Amino acid sequence: MRILRAVAVRAVGLSWAIAFVVSCGGAQAPAETAAAPQSSAAAPPSGVAWKDMNHAQRLDYMKRSVLPKMKDQFALFDAKRFGEMNCMTCHGDSAKDGSFKMPNPKLPKLPADEAGFKKLTEKMPEAAKFMGTKVVPTMASLLGEQPFNPSTRQGFGCFECHTK
Repeated sequence: MRILRAVAVRAVGLSWAIAFVVSCGGAQAPAETAAAPQSSAAAPPSGVAWKDMNHAQRLDYMKRSVLPKMKDQFALFDAKRFGEMNCMTCHGDSAKDGSFKMPNPKLPKLPADEAGFKKLTEKMPEAAKFMGTKVVPTMASLLGEQPFNPSTRQGFGCFECHTK
């Protein structure tokens, strides 16, 4: 089970779901997104892969590394909305029960087809760019993964947090 997979967006409505469109597995990402540079975020501690960490290690890593890094990025994008970012922002009810299950079905559902993603990207290009060039690459790096690659359909992308 992937715990705390992405510190991404609040369940504040479809507008923030749009931000994930350029980095998800539901559509082909634009070339600029696919070629986004890797984040300088630290890899998981002591060479332990995220998938090999136990629950306590994951909680500690999220609290000490992932949440602060992602909160900073989101605050730079929208300080008013994300200045108080916490575990509930992405994990919702599963943060309360301690499971931190992802994807979070209470986050806005994203389209499962390329046409739907194209519409969302056109509607909120700045948010889509932010998510595709900052959030996804940074989270992928923090979790020791590669960002979603539309050619191979592998890697960390939108559907780590959102359902279709």
